[in-house]
Amino acid sequence: MLPVVVLLYTSFVPYAMVPSREAFAAMSFKHWAAVLGDATSLLALKNSLFLAIVGATLGVLLSLFVAYVIVKLRTRGAALLETLTYLSFAFPGIVIGIGFMWFFVQTPLYATVTALLIGYIATYLPYGVRPLASAFVQVHDHLEESSLVCGASRMTTMRRIIVPLLVPGIVSAWILMATMFLRELTLSVVLSRPGSEVLAVQVLAFADDGLWGQLSALGIMMIAVSTLLVIGAHLVGRRFGARAQ
Repeated sequence: MLPVVVLLYTSFVPYAMVPSREAFAAMSFKHWAAVLGDATSLLALKNSLFLAIVGATLGVLLSLFVAYVIVKLRTRGAALLETLTYLSFAFPGIVIGIGFMWFFVQTPLYATVTALLIGYIATYLPYGVRPLASAFVQVHDHLEESSLVCGASRMTTMRRIIVPLLVPGIVSAWILMATMFLRELTLSVVLSRPGSEVLAVQVLAFADDGLWGQLSALGIMMIAVSTLLVIGAHLVGRRFGARAQ
């Protein structure tokens, strides 16, 4: 993603130019109007929001299970699961994308947002597992046992002890995955097709067409959406943590 300063300078100009007085003089809102009036850009925004919110939520739920197995069970199977989880780091994104493409092309999921959703979660699962594994490390077995010995039920133990300790890790994992999904490019270039465009692919299309003003306007929209997602996740996590206590 381009730096904010460069985007602010170039988001309203018809072609790329060095930040200068001329650049400020050429500012116009017509590129914002063009982006907001472009059906493909609006569809890309909708798809990216869906992938960021729904994908990050599903990814966190899966990461909770994987992190619990890795930290709490500590079996040979857990070690193998941890290795498989981080295997995506060993391959370039374009290679992973081609692999998913060859898999999905034989299924009805090819060229759909669902294919992107599965690919995103599988590729970026480590970003959810790592914060949650750190959170589970803080939940020592003695904390649960002490709560049960003192007369608390398992539901009370979960609500008053386990959940408050996991909330920061859940929020961190969700933010990491949501922001990664929102700006993902290499996997999206291979898997996206007409009707399943995302913001990063649309930005690349504007760059190929030389539409620097529309590109930069859409880039600023991506930054704004990412910021809103982060703020919203922090607020929800803080409120949920307060209720859990």
